[in-house]
Amino acid sequence: MSSEKTSAFSEPSYAKSDKAKTDYPWYSPNIDKYLVPETQKLLEEYSKIPRDKQSEHVHEMRDQAWAIRSYPCTGLGVWLVPFISTLPAYPTLLERLKGTSNGGSGERLIDIGCFLGSDLRRLAFDGAPTENLYGVDIVSHWDVGFALYRDQDTFKAHFIEGDMLSINEDPDAGSGETTPLQALCGTADIVSISAVLHQWDWEDQIKAAKKVAALTKGPDALVVGYQIGNVEAKQIWNKALQLHHWRHTPESFAKFWDQVGAETGTAWKTEGKLLSFEEMGWDPEDNRWMEPGDKALNFVVTRLK
Repeated sequence: MSSEKTSAFSEPSYAKSDKAKTDYPWYSPNIDKYLVPETQKLLEEYSKIPRDKQSEHVHEMRDQAWAIRSYPCTGLGVWLVPFISTLPAYPTLLERLKGTSNGGSGERLIDIGCFLGSDLRRLAFDGAPTENLYGVDIVSHWDVGFALYRDQDTFKAHFIEGDMLSINEDPDAGSGETTPLQALCGTADIVSISAVLHQWDWEDQIKAAKKVAALTKGPDALVVGYQIGNVEAKQIWNKALQLHHWRHTPESFAKFWDQVGAETGTAWKTEGKLLSFEEMGWDPEDNRWMEPGDKALNFVVTRLK
């Protein structure tokens, strides 16, 4: 496992964990409702954990993750609900990763904000070669992921602990130092980035998306994921988190990637869809601390040039 540590430019202040503090509105003592059949099947068949042992196991793992950072997804348990496999593009992703779409070697996927590596395990369970999978996160939950999925001897994905905002989009202008994260620039056929971009305002989301663009190999590369959007494109003040965020609609997200393209000399086709929390498999009651009109924005962005 490789590891890169950088200044925490993009880490939100609210996430610095106090494991004894469980009175946040984004913490639920019991997360069994998110232990859905698809996840039960994964834990039973991939991790060899009997179903009658799974609840105790996932709660223990959640507590370990919470002790690292108090993210909303951690406290609520929504990370148990499959995401990447629900994308309409998922069969295409699998074909590309396996190499069956081109008759050659499998393509490379980089998961930004990989957390416990749940999407990567879903890909592994469905046959993607794990040697071509990369996880990146600002703080490591990687060992908790191994404990959760019990696959340290078989899961060969690579992990880099680092801040995506530290990526130099113009290496020729830098000091020449190549970090493990920097070395991934220009290598990704697919970038998965979920629950990351929405933590910033428009300007900082642009900065982050330009880093994502720098990771992609070229035309036909995909950027997939979800973030919290809204029925109205606007900047909001999140009272619970005490931060400004830009909330996208599918239309504003397309304009957003047009700007990324204009500033990077690339071009992108954006497909986005707003889904209710129920459609994502989340309990709306768990999201009462969020803003009126908030929904999940799922997206697939294709690099054209």
